[in-house]
Amino acid sequence: MAGFTQVFLKDNSEENIKRQNKLLKEYNVAKRYRFYSENDIILEFAAFLQGKGVFEERFFPRDDIHTLTDFKRYWSPKALGEIFVPYPGTLQFDCYFGRTSKRAMRNIGMYIADNHEQIARVKGSFTTFMERGMTKLERQIVRESGIRDI
Repeated sequence: MAGFTQVFLKDNSEENIKRQNKLLKEYNVAKRYRFYSENDIILEFAAFLQGKGVFEERFFPRDDIHTLTDFKRYWSPKALGEIFVPYPGTLQFDCYFGRTSKRAMRNIGMYIADNHEQIARVKGSFTTFMERGMTKLERQIVRESGIRDI
């Protein structure tokens, strides 16, 4: 998918995800751009139980899902793809065609440059994102940190 970018944390613990999401808020990154967490899965499960959202029967057989553990078998990156259900500790966005605003990319860029030691790896169009969301100095910091687009 063109422009799709993922950023993976080194430490995927719930505590660290909360800490990093708090930092994203401090960098004024729009609320929709946060590291995915176990809490997000729990919220999806609650929506499933309440009949909210779109959970097609062919992907989510109601007769087979009674607990959060059951739900996780169907609501997972392996079952639906990591574009739809990211791995915990993943921040994802699309940097093409204005799908992520310039302001959001800039704020994410500042966060990554200042907190590069928290990032394990990146995937997708990270190079494009760096060109659009980071200054020359920030790009240099990230390159020197060893973060690479896989």
